[in-house]
Amino acid sequence: MQDEVAKQRATSLSPIAFLGSVLAAKFHENFPVQADNSSVGSYFLARFVLVHIDDFACKHDVLLVMARKLYCFAHEECGEDYVDAIAHQELLLPGQLLASYISEKSEEALARVASHIRSNALTKGKHAVVKSQTGVASYCGKLLLRYGCAVGNKVTSFLASGNLTSSSGLDLQQSAGFVIVAERVNMWRYLSHFRAVHRGHFFTTMKTTSVRKLLPEAWGFLCPVHTPDGAPCGLLSHLAARAHVVCQNSRYMSKWRPSLLNLMISLGMLPLRGAFAYQSWKSSIDRQSPVQRTTSLRHLLCNSHLPLCIDGVVVGCAQDQVCVHISIVLRCLKTKQFPDLILDPTIEVVHFPPPASKIHPFAGLLLFSQAARLVRPVLQCRGRACIELIGPLEQMTLQIACDVNSPFTDGEATSFLSANTHMEIDPTYIFSVLASLTPFSDFNQSPRNMYQCQMGKQSMGTPAHSIVHRPDGKVYQILMPQSPLICSHTPCDINLDDYAQGTNSIVAVLSYTGYDMEDAMIINKSSYERGFGHGVVYKTLFVDLAQEGARRGMQALHFKRLASSIASKRTARPLLRSLNEAVAEDGLPEIGQRISEGEPLWCAFHDSSSERIYGRYKGSEIAYIHAVHTIGYVTTKLCVIHFGQVWK
Repeated sequence: MQDEVAKQRATSLSPIAFLGSVLAAKFHENFPVQADNSSVGSYFLARFVLVHIDDFACKHDVLLVMARKLYCFAHEECGEDYVDAIAHQELLLPGQLLASYISEKSEEALARVASHIRSNALTKGKHAVVKSQTGVASYCGKLLLRYGCAVGNKVTSFLASGNLTSSSGLDLQQSAGFVIVAERVNMWRYLSHFRAVHRGHFFTTMKTTSVRKLLPEAWGFLCPVHTPDGAPCGLLSHLAARAHVVCQNSRYMSKWRPSLLNLMISLGMLPLRGAFAYQSWKSSIDRQSPVQRTTSLRHLLCNSHLPLCIDGVVVGCAQDQVCVHISIVLRCLKTKQFPDLILDPTIEVVHFPPPASKIHPFAGLLLFSQAARLVRPVLQCRGRACIELIGPLEQMTLQIACDVNSPFTDGEATSFLSANTHMEIDPTYIFSVLASLTPFSDFNQSPRNMYQCQMGKQSMGTPAHSIVHRPDGKVYQILMPQSPLICSHTPCDINLDDYAQGTNSIVAVLSYTGYDMEDAMIINKSSYERGFGHGVVYKTLFVDLAQEGARRGMQALHFKRLASSIASKRTARPLLRSLNEAVAEDGLPEIGQRISEGEPLWCAFHDSSSERIYGRYKGSEIAYIHAVHTIGYVTTKLCVIHFGQVWK
């Protein structure tokens, strides 16, 4: 009897052991020499197969639902999921990328530490290296310091270059281009950097245009106008004005998940093993739920039940009518919070009925609450008007009215409300912030609206109000900006007029022989002389006397010019006197001083040799000193000089 039980146990473990035997050579660095194949197989299933699920039984249920969906697609009972649609995608956030990269490099560092310890134990003996607990801590600390410092250096290199050096690739299709410089040419350009979404550098090399198409699922989430022309057209998009990214899981997650499962069970859901997968769910459900016995997955596979999933975990099954009722109740709870049931307002409720043809999606009730999703606000039509946050996949199952300002009679209003479940808050919410700044965009050609988004980011404006305190290498600022005579409501909503850019002008279109070429204009001379189109280019110069002294083989340099009494003596040379008068007494230029190419910009004094060092202005255009900042209290050895060049 015992032999038979042992045989059955070995048979049940044989698939995992066989999987581990195949992958043992791949993961030999992660396990000691005496590790068995079952441990390797379990490690592979936990780390690489449905990584969002911890319980193996729940992984099994999800794989069965995936297999059923595949069979339905093969028998033309459901449609294909279009992978290029934003409804089936989520964003890669900077925090997620950094966390994955740091985790991988930390694991590699710990693997090197373990390999080093095993190597020393084999060559020098187990007790030759350390003999006390203090010695163990010191020995391990040295190894961690030796191999752990490389993690910070690699992260610094990644942030500086944008090149990802990874042994696994982190399931990414590119290894470069993850970091860009947030250029502050004007506020439009700076703002667009933080609203941009790029499909990936890998797709720029593809000849197919399917990844560049504007699909209906992107309505209200990605702007149809704000995309550059040329190679990144359709790949570099921008979020709509009111769309935002769910950056973190809800702070109510530990509370609302068990309450949500109890509610779904009370509404008719038959719970599966996924409902009790996590201990935090199970403990709360066991205390509150009237149904504590899980249902077999056979009800889902053999009967006409639809799967109910929460964040990719199959938690139950139910009939289609029950799924419709659950979706309606959850949609009401999203906008009306109750003390006993706090539901995440960003949760995405997606109900697909049984497919009527081969183009319809696979049936089921799907709930999504994880981070990196896109949501946008709409108005609920039924009952009291409330703002609801919906996702791109959820939007496909809703009836959303666009023209909310059309006049209705009483009968038309009733039929309108019965036919539509939601309404748009504002028709311009489908555009990005920059695209919605263009007035009367519906009277323009579509390419002209696209060009305006690009040209607006290239024009000279007001990038910041603290230019004198900023260490930017080069900053552009328009001298005499004006508020536009006609604008949309977006600039007022985001106070964009505080960072004005552009000047109102009167344009006359006429034929003038010799000057009527394309893209050319004649500017009124008096307007130009009064400052039309003038701007300033601010540049920053860092002067480090430590580096200047090391380059010349000198030490103890400090900013100082020759004393006025000494410079005024007759023995002083005229050239020295002119150089001395070019800077102030502290050896630095004065505010508002005009400088040309080759003129001295700063003066440093060497105490030992009484030698003076002059730094000269190397620019080819005339500049004016805007601000000078010194860093240091006792002996100033570093200064920051801001100077501006007038651009016409």
